[in-house]
Amino acid sequence: MNAKQPSNTRPDIRSAPDVSEQRLLHCLRDRYRLNAVSLAFLPHGHDFGAGVYRAIDEQGTAYLLKASSRPFDSNRYLVPAYVRGQGIEAVVAPIPAADGALWTRLEAWTVSVYPYAEGSAGLAGMTAKHWKTIGEVMKRIHRVPPPPANIASLREERFDPSAYIRWIREFGENDARAAAKDDTGRELLACWAANRAIIVEMMASLARLAEALQGATLPRVICHADLHASNVIRGQADRVFVIDWDEAMLAPKERDFIFVREPHAAAFHEGYGDGETNPAALAYFLWERVAQDLIECATNACLKPELGEASRAAAVRAAQEMFAGRKGGHFEAVHAANERLPASLRAPLKR
Repeated sequence: MNAKQPSNTRPDIRSAPDVSEQRLLHCLRDRYRLNAVSLAFLPHGHDFGAGVYRAIDEQGTAYLLKASSRPFDSNRYLVPAYVRGQGIEAVVAPIPAADGALWTRLEAWTVSVYPYAEGSAGLAGMTAKHWKTIGEVMKRIHRVPPPPANIASLREERFDPSAYIRWIREFGENDARAAAKDDTGRELLACWAANRAIIVEMMASLARLAEALQGATLPRVICHADLHASNVIRGQADRVFVIDWDEAMLAPKERDFIFVREPHAAAFHEGYGDGETNPAALAYFLWERVAQDLIECATNACLKPELGEASRAAAVRAAQEMFAGRKGGHFEAVHAANERLPASLRAPLKR
């Protein structure tokens, strides 16, 4: 499933993935028994390891095809199928191939196919009613029983930020100089250098919060773990659909709250229902998201020369916008969460 971009936003400018569209058409025909007459690349999103396409078959039915070169994880397909199977129709799950599998392999790519629904994604146009409905949907998802044996390996939150901290430290100390081979790489590194102080504080905060949370008892639920507005489609009659379950995991419910921000939070929590939010868990997940996005931007801009220049430049812009502290962005949310922490866990952030 995919959405039309709202008319008042500019779609992301990025390159198509290096996979033959003719091969994708053959894949639809041979493995999904779908005779597509057209296949159009949709240049949206920040996952430069994947590409999405709108396919139309001979009957005029539209489908979404996703081709991913990321390391394979069956839970990206099994989890949404399992959750939708619990009666939650707002969850978009992959369509089985002819052999019943929820994905298929095409050389280095994993291909999956989904229903395509016309609608809109992104914050523009989101009403209080939409946010309340999303809260209701997420409450139902979080109440789904633990997954069955075939997805028992679903990753679980351990509050261990060591991999992020190590990557960021090594990039800043070693990889950065080697990566500055062109203007795009140097522009990313200039952004990194200008924000070194906040990067250092991010790593310190992650370590401090992780130590506090490792000793806490927080229930784990099935989380989407990437619930931003572009992964929610608004269809007709104020219906909402949750797409793109690539990051699904077992985690405290706060993992799905990191994009729930003012002025929308009240409506979301009205739908989700009463219940306290753990401020340390929310702050940890917000800092973690900043670290993940920073690593993704640096990797795409500096360490993946095979990406097209448009994609690499888009990664630089994403890093610059993140650190600019735009209204509604990650750093504004981090500041708000930080202020709700006890003094012993609070970071010395300056607005």
